[in-house]
Amino acid sequence: MDSHLVQRILFLNPWLRGDVTPSQFVASHTPEQYVQRFLEQSRLDEPIVGKHKVRLLIGPRQAGKSTLAWRMFQNSGRHPLFLLCEDMLIRSWCSEAIPFLRDLKELLPEPVPLFFEEAQHLPEAGLFLKGIVDLGHAGEIMVTGSSSFHLQARTRESLAGRSTRHRLLPFSLEETAASAASLPPALTMEERRGQLARHLTFGGYPEVWSSATPERVLWDLIEALILRDASDLFQVRYPDAFRRLLKLLAFDTGNLLNMSNLAQGCGVNRKTVQNYLDILEDTHIIRRILPFQDGKRSEVTRTPKCYFVDNGIRNVLLGQTSEPDILERPDTGAVVENWLLSELLKNLPSRWTVHYWRSTSKAEMDFVLSDGQLVMAVEVKAGRLTRPAVSRSARSFLDAYAPSILFVVNQSLDTAIMVQDRPVRFVPLEAAIPAILEHGGIKATIGL
Repeated sequence: MDSHLVQRILFLNPWLRGDVTPSQFVASHTPEQYVQRFLEQSRLDEPIVGKHKVRLLIGPRQAGKSTLAWRMFQNSGRHPLFLLCEDMLIRSWCSEAIPFLRDLKELLPEPVPLFFEEAQHLPEAGLFLKGIVDLGHAGEIMVTGSSSFHLQARTRESLAGRSTRHRLLPFSLEETAASAASLPPALTMEERRGQLARHLTFGGYPEVWSSATPERVLWDLIEALILRDASDLFQVRYPDAFRRLLKLLAFDTGNLLNMSNLAQGCGVNRKTVQNYLDILEDTHIIRRILPFQDGKRSEVTRTPKCYFVDNGIRNVLLGQTSEPDILERPDTGAVVENWLLSELLKNLPSRWTVHYWRSTSKAEMDFVLSDGQLVMAVEVKAGRLTRPAVSRSARSFLDAYAPSILFVVNQSLDTAIMVQDRPVRFVPLEAAIPAILEHGGIKATIGL
């Protein structure tokens, strides 16, 4: 092995030369103040059998993927060979499976787990990992990546039958408020209300959540996306147009995407805008949701809506990060709607889909949730309600689809009524996700 490469591996893995014990090495990567993550526990606990040796942790940069991976190693009592794929020497070593495994046997005669961090930097991550699995001499393989285009999409075919994939997004309210779950119910809700404003304003990125200067951290994240991911990974030709697109999407959150207007506003063609939207979704910055349809001619059937995966990114792009006034802003409706969508993405299991509904007569339902059998409708009312009232649009949806329940998410009202023989639950913001999960039979178990 190249001596410089060996020194780099020893630097990343001081347990190899006995500077620390393996358990100390793993513990050094896990923060003392750890927020437990809500992830599908059953999938994380699946034993490694046969060739299913690769675990892919996909999500936006700095969402906590590495911390979760180290926590999994710590809980299992195992220690990995840690390889940072951003490093040029490591990246070069991880280009071909056979030379890599030959060197690995020389370095470690007995197989150990392998941990490839930021694997989207590998030129052919999928083929390389497939070769390691097929040729053997490796234990479990943990892989993190911030770009699903460079990691998930490119490994889908080559790792078919060899991997499990998990998506990790920034902290949800369910995660940050979990420590209050043992308190009396009234105090638990009070704690959730206290955290809600920060989630609505600054989102849930781990570093943002713990920072005294969250706005600065959010700007750093945006610049990293534009200057590193967009320019280096995706080779975006017009970074200024890319930046303008982000701001236009922030202004237009929750509305139908108008590609012509976006192209004109950015000074590029529609194809370029489509490419940039794909990049933003692949890097987990935005999420486009499609219309719910059931073969009715009166439905909007193609045009997506666009939301930000994290409220903080949206708000800082607009220069509106005043936490005390978050529910009194002119765009409070968009703030609340975007936050609820992000919480649904973070908490719903992968089998559930999230759509919106809109008829050609402009009747709307903000979110339609379905697992293929159960259908739940969610209407967002950003203001304070004093009495239960159901909109004409909601009545149209109830009449057309008879969902199992309609949730009306608002700031204050907590009650239930029947409308057109269907249950309608008015639920405050801080209690919305637990109510939705409970009705859907989804066990909100805090994971690792």
